[in-house]
Amino acid sequence: MGLMNSALQIGRSALLTYQGALQTVGSNISSAAAPDYTRLNPMLGPIQGGLSGTDLEPGAGVAITEIKRMIDDALEGRLRLAIGGQTESDARQVSLAQLETLFDDVSGAGVGSRLTDFFGLFEELQNSPEDLATRDLTLSGGVLLAQSLQDLRGQLLGFGQAIDSQISDLVASANELARQIGVLNQEITTGEAGRRSEATALRDQRDALLRDLSEIFDVTVREEPDGDVNVYIGSEALVQGATVRELKAVQDVDGEFIRTTARFADTNQQVQVNGGRMAGLIAARDLDAYGRTDEIDTLATAIIADVNRIHADGQGLEGFTSVTGSYDVLATDAALDSSAAGLAFPPQSGSFFITVADDATGTPVSYRINVTLDGTADDTTLESLVEDINTNVSGATASITGDNRLQIVGDTGFSFTFGYDGQQARSDTSGVLAALGVNNFFQGKDASSIAVSETLVANPELLAAASVFVSGDGANAASIAALNAASSESLRGGTSIQDYFNSLSGRVAVDGSAANANMDAASSVLSALQAQKESVSGVNLDEEAVSLLKFQRAFQGVTRYVSVVDELLGELIALVR
Repeated sequence: MGLMNSALQIGRSALLTYQGALQTVGSNISSAAAPDYTRLNPMLGPIQGGLSGTDLEPGAGVAITEIKRMIDDALEGRLRLAIGGQTESDARQVSLAQLETLFDDVSGAGVGSRLTDFFGLFEELQNSPEDLATRDLTLSGGVLLAQSLQDLRGQLLGFGQAIDSQISDLVASANELARQIGVLNQEITTGEAGRRSEATALRDQRDALLRDLSEIFDVTVREEPDGDVNVYIGSEALVQGATVRELKAVQDVDGEFIRTTARFADTNQQVQVNGGRMAGLIAARDLDAYGRTDEIDTLATAIIADVNRIHADGQGLEGFTSVTGSYDVLATDAALDSSAAGLAFPPQSGSFFITVADDATGTPVSYRINVTLDGTADDTTLESLVEDINTNVSGATASITGDNRLQIVGDTGFSFTFGYDGQQARSDTSGVLAALGVNNFFQGKDASSIAVSETLVANPELLAAASVFVSGDGANAASIAALNAASSESLRGGTSIQDYFNSLSGRVAVDGSAANANMDAASSVLSALQAQKESVSGVNLDEEAVSLLKFQRAFQGVTRYVSVVDELLGELIALVR
């Protein structure tokens, strides 16, 4: 009977084994369309049998030794890295595509066209300096240029803030994904405890969550012997078994610039973001949006400084009876070139001229005012400048307004001008007039505040087209017109104003092209890795059909074998009877 019992045991083990194998194949086939499913492979092995009467081991049947998840952990790590690279490139590509539209001057109303028009109007003013219509057009050109700079800066700033607002949502998503991974860690370790098989469905869910997390930022995953995975961002743990460290979004405000960062809630340590959509958004915000905002501010500052420096030395069609600087100082007793004074365009040592004319006789009298800024106790302050003007100039009185600006008022029957000694042009070598906003064309400090001087808008005859009081003189207008192509001391490398903007818009186009190339490369890498993963972990229905047929035939063979053993057992019982 021992022989019969062994034979039945062989049949029983085989039936159970092939039933399990067919179930595994059925699971593969039914889940073939599930994107996160990992193919299972039933591993069959022989059962050790006892010795027969001839000292031979005929075997004791077959068993499923393992149901193996067909997954390559190293490939999964590379795939997660590629997913992060692809989402980072995608975020940067989308932002740069939107940025290019801001610099695409199709309508002719952008900064590039307005710059060309503005300096072109000064060329026309050079030829018709006394024509009021040309003066009005020139001022309108300045207004349009200032408005286009403000508009572009506002769009860039709003663009950056819109990008920044997405980071908080990503932090919330990362927290939810980390929480779910922690829960699955606990379920997997509990489900696999004391068992030889893996909790395959739970592991598939966890792997999918890890891939989703890698879309947000680059993560490192390490599996523990008990089935847990630890998830790290940089060198900091985010998930350790069932323990999850929560992240928080923290806003840092720098003036108008809002920057949201991801931090660990328990230590307030900033997360090291090296990849994923969050890295792409941070780069888009800081480089593409806020970075370009700074560059537009630099351009506007150069335009204000260069144009005002020349305009302050020029003459309008009439002199001033009163002028108030457009820039205030923080401290009236501080050296004008110091941070304590707070001037956006600090002056230097030099001098300037005030020429006062008696309206009755028209006779001009010129006065030279020295400015000392060499770091000594005698450095010029707004208070000392006012004192020097009042001490040395007759026919005009200087004072400090309630908001710390320079004001000069002509005495009754007198008017005054700058940059002219009654016979020839005299430049302000100190730059103090432009620094304090006296006889300036523009007011404001950068692209957010640039505007044409309210004094000029109210009285276009004060537009300083001439360098001396001679009819038909447009020399000062010509000097301003030449700024468009001239080397600017206010810009790095001495580039011209027009070339600076052209370079800026050109770099936006180049960056956009590079982002497209990076996106194509990242997508190609990801596609290649996904194909490798599919070849390892994906379900091939043709292969499963072969396995199904193989296990079906084996099951049928075993049932025939059990039937034969049953017949032999019946005959044996009949013989005993």
